Amino acid sequence: MAEKWRRVGSIVNPSAGSGVELALQAMRNALSSIGAEEVLTGPGQTGSAALSGWSGRVVVHDVGAASGRDQTRALARWMAGQNIAALVVAGGDGTLADVAQVCIEVGCRTPILGIGAGSTNVGRLVTCRASEASQLHPDKLETWNMDCLTASVNDDLLGRAFNDVVIGYTVVGTIDGQVRDIDAAACLRGKLELGTPRPVATSKTRVTRSSKDGETVVAEGESVGTVVAGFAEPAFFGKAVSGGICLAALAGLPAGCLVCSLPLVQVQMSASALLRAAPMISSYVTLSEDVSIAVEKVRDGAALCVDGNPLRLLNQSDRIVISVRKDAVRGVRFRKNPRSA
Repeated sequence: MAEKWRRVGSIVNPSAGSGVELALQAMRNALSSIGAEEVLTGPGQTGSAALSGWSGRVVVHDVGAASGRDQTRALARWMAGQNIAALVVAGGDGTLADVAQVCIEVGCRTPILGIGAGSTNVGRLVTCRASEASQLHPDKLETWNMDCLTASVNDDLLGRAFNDVVIGYTVVGTIDGQVRDIDAAACLRGKLELGTPRPVATSKTRVTRSSKDGETVVAEGESVGTVVAGFAEPAFFGKAVSGGICLAALAGLPAGCLVCSLPLVQVQMSASALLRAAPMISSYVTLSEDVSIAVEKVRDGAALCVDGNPLRLLNQSDRIVISVRKDAVRGVRFRKNPRSA
């Protein structure tokens, strides 16, 4: 089986939260572990810097003036047409989602092997964390088809998520090596600035579930502090804080949406602030291919965020719809019962 990994693509996000040196070393470890012999990659810290002295063949693609997420997407788009066995990507959930988005756009079914080198690394596209990259022997791995969440605003599809879709004012990121609450609006401008999580609700905010059986109100008004849609994963079993998502996972349903009166996606709340906070009020609904969530009349300036990437600042006239797409891309994961190497 080892021969299937010989020709691969390699993309590194040099701005990943864990630091560029760790990301580059993890990429080199991964490529060595899977037995790669020919690597297609980007210049410098986007990939080729991990391959200094590499004994195999290295093909470097210059994406010109593109930078940041545009550079990642340009590399992924080029590699998608190069008949490679896998796309090996080192970065955070947002970087992996960007690569997956390109694969869906161009109809590429090349599996994505994700190395988590970001601030959180909790998405389904993450095959392993950076510290585990040396364990990626081909006989321990398998490809699989994974679902995604789609996020649309006013019928315009903005993004696809493999971890979560969040409506809020901040995202989790890294500043000076510390995981912080980052202002989503500043992030859209390409800047990393501290932000303050706060409720997205107005008195007219409304969240509804739509299915073939009709429409149901999930939450409305000031109880809509934040909206978080994510996947029902076995890792949630036994954790009461996950609410109904446990039931969704046990029933084999793909995803769920939690609406809470307080912002949930934050990392800097102090113990004293949490003790002073009003009791949380939350509502949960399960999602499937035939069930979607609509969010309307959120406070101006709240952001639609997909896998940690803010995509758009919202206003009260916007209508956001979150739904499920089955078998969106192929990923790589560890086998439950690996064969002997």
